[in-house]
Amino acid sequence: MVAETCLYRTLGCKQNQFDTQSLRLYLERQGFAETQSLTEADWCVINTCSVTERALAKVRGEINRIRRSNPNVKIVALGCGARHNRDNFTKADYIDQPPPAFELDEWYNASSHTGIGSNLLPPHGIIPSGRSRALLRIQNGCDQKCAYCIVPHLRGSSRSVGFDACVDALKSLVDQGAVEIVLTGTNIASWGRDLAGDYQFSDLLKVLVQEIGNSRLRLSSLEPQLISPDLIEWCTEQPQICRHFHFAVQSGSQTIVNSMNRGNFPQEIYRYLENLVRNCPDVSVGADIITGFPGETDDDFEKTVELISAIPFSYLHVFPYSERVGTEAANRQNQVPVRKRLGRAQHLRKIDDELRDRFAQLNSGKMQDIVIIGDGHNGKMDGLTSNYLPVNFQDGFVPPDDRFSAKILASQSELCVQ
Repeated sequence: MVAETCLYRTLGCKQNQFDTQSLRLYLERQGFAETQSLTEADWCVINTCSVTERALAKVRGEINRIRRSNPNVKIVALGCGARHNRDNFTKADYIDQPPPAFELDEWYNASSHTGIGSNLLPPHGIIPSGRSRALLRIQNGCDQKCAYCIVPHLRGSSRSVGFDACVDALKSLVDQGAVEIVLTGTNIASWGRDLAGDYQFSDLLKVLVQEIGNSRLRLSSLEPQLISPDLIEWCTEQPQICRHFHFAVQSGSQTIVNSMNRGNFPQEIYRYLENLVRNCPDVSVGADIITGFPGETDDDFEKTVELISAIPFSYLHVFPYSERVGTEAANRQNQVPVRKRLGRAQHLRKIDDELRDRFAQLNSGKMQDIVIIGDGHNGKMDGLTSNYLPVNFQDGFVPPDDRFSAKILASQSELCVQ
């Protein structure tokens, strides 16, 4: 009997990437074969995102494109977007539920209110097919009820993977050949708060660093309100931890941060980051920013611009505010006009281009710790430095290993290894 083939598409965060890979591994054990060919696929699983209206539009566009390319493929829409916006995916055959052919009832029902695979904690670590860069999920869900965010409604409250299970998963990934392990979760800095034993995120980090051997550890997005300067300073002193930190800043205005229900404005960590970037210019610090949150004035926006200039960041992820049904902020009367939200986002994206160029030029000509992350466009292979710079390999360059040191050089709009 010929195995049915399945194509996988993931939109959204690293949590979604983890969920997709978890599902892929499960279906392989059920006898399904992965394919990269849309025209040959019997099934197409799309793991959807609902964080913004733009994310939903991308999912709809992808489903429409797949349906046009292969009218016979059976489309399965799972994840946050499918759960929160079923009516958006009418061209999918299965929406927010697995088809009987997948035999996923026990696997999926365990997590039906928190995202696919989210309660199936083992295995916590996954190496995507053909890669040497692994994902290690240490928690899922979030207890912070930010006024703009739908994610806690979809993934539930924060649930930490046990201490020993995290360490064992990391050891397993190292044994399987992972040269970089990315800690993932909805809010990784909240790890341990729900576990017996008074655990802190820093407790886990210190043991993972001891056990990771010659591999390197990368932290995904951090909540600045939950991170101390002492922890970041300790991280920068550990050669096993990537010199890259990404923070969910969202706004530089204390008024807006309070209105977002994000707690006290984390002035202490921002002062520390300002000094860190100036004293250690090779450390990459990125930020998520939301523009046009309800009530954001021109003065509030200018405070965000000032914060970006003061640190300064290496790059920005900019999102114009998007009303999500079911969130507190969606019902507020002081909505910022969409045109103004988009205009502010465009302004910050121009700053983002400048920040990325500055950081790339700053690192050009320097030796970097590089991990191969897969095949790039036009048959080239891609690499990623410890400080989160994407690197292209020029024609004729053969990487000596999955992880290696090399000098990177700026070439037009990209960094290359010659």
